[in-house]
Amino acid sequence: MKRTLGNALILIGAALIVIAVLLPTFLVPRLRVIPLDTVSDTSTEIREAALLDSALLGKNQPAPGRENDPRCKATTDEEKQKLPVHCFINDKTPLQSKRHVEIEEPADEKVATMQVGTTMLRDDKEEPNNLVNATLDRITLNRSTAFPVEDPTSSVAINAPKSGQDTEPPTFPRPGIQYQFPFGTEKKSYPYYDVQSMRNFEIDFVGEEEQAGETVYKYSMTIPPQNLYESLKEHFTRDGRKLTEADKNTLASMRLSFPGHKWGLEGDEDVEMDRYYTNVRTVRVEPTSGVIVNGTEEMFMFYARDAKEAEEIASKAGHEKERAERNRTAMDYTAQWDGKSKEAQMQKATDAMSAMFIGGTVAPWILGIVGLILVLVGFRVRSKG
Repeated sequence: MKRTLGNALILIGAALIVIAVLLPTFLVPRLRVIPLDTVSDTSTEIREAALLDSALLGKNQPAPGRENDPRCKATTDEEKQKLPVHCFINDKTPLQSKRHVEIEEPADEKVATMQVGTTMLRDDKEEPNNLVNATLDRITLNRSTAFPVEDPTSSVAINAPKSGQDTEPPTFPRPGIQYQFPFGTEKKSYPYYDVQSMRNFEIDFVGEEEQAGETVYKYSMTIPPQNLYESLKEHFTRDGRKLTEADKNTLASMRLSFPGHKWGLEGDEDVEMDRYYTNVRTVRVEPTSGVIVNGTEEMFMFYARDAKEAEEIASKAGHEKERAERNRTAMDYTAQWDGKSKEAQMQKATDAMSAMFIGGTVAPWILGIVGLILVLVGFRVRSKG
């Protein structure tokens, strides 16, 4: 009887040791995947920004803070129509960005589709007049690598305020990461897709920091001036797609034509300008899980006659001059994640880290030790049989 019991303990103990050895190989890879129940909400702090108020521009009504500006004094309708763009740029517009991420179909053991809704909101207005812009982004990712699949399944729907009815956005293959870094993030550059410009850029590792007691990796990228009119038109007309009325309304704000004096230039001849965009994006990533735990964006949108002028306005000296004069600004805004968002994302990261640590280290050690004890006890019991 004791010999039989001893053999049983040895077999069970040996099995546990084998499981302990193999557990990290089989279990950890199953933990290093994007969860299918992923849901997250992040918001930025409410901060003052410079914003061209299209509603006031349409009514020829100076923005708050410009009423006493000598350049914005007008009494007759004719004088109001000649007010420069400068008069409709509010330097103290309280803005906040909100993002909601959830998983939708297709989603299985290999891929997960993220649907990401992002809105830019004014804190000084009530709904629905508080909406500055909104995007609905869909991207199908490889759950293991966190990179987009190669198929043309990504889409970005862009809805400017009062842009008309929704239309089916074009689909396309997306080249870079965006909302999630790879598991086991490395200290190197990664391709990063920028939704605003519909372009791919490198985001570079710049150092380590500490957040909530954890080591995080800091990455940064600088996007040079991008012509948003051309980028969006190219996006809307992919694969021969025709522009819809909603597309045309969105593009309308990206290319404006006014007499030169309204742009702060000399003369009354019409001058056409496109909206350009630059950004300095900085993110912090918990490297084990690849979760982004903090984000900052220094967005600057402005109007320029051509790429050369855009480079001049986007330069350090040009940006400082524009901040002082405000003749071409569409938006000048520094967005910083708020404390609640950073805390929630770090909790997601630590939960993932804990699961991988338990599955890859704690559980194997416990099973291995228990297995070894059972084997030793088994031999002892059998020897006494």
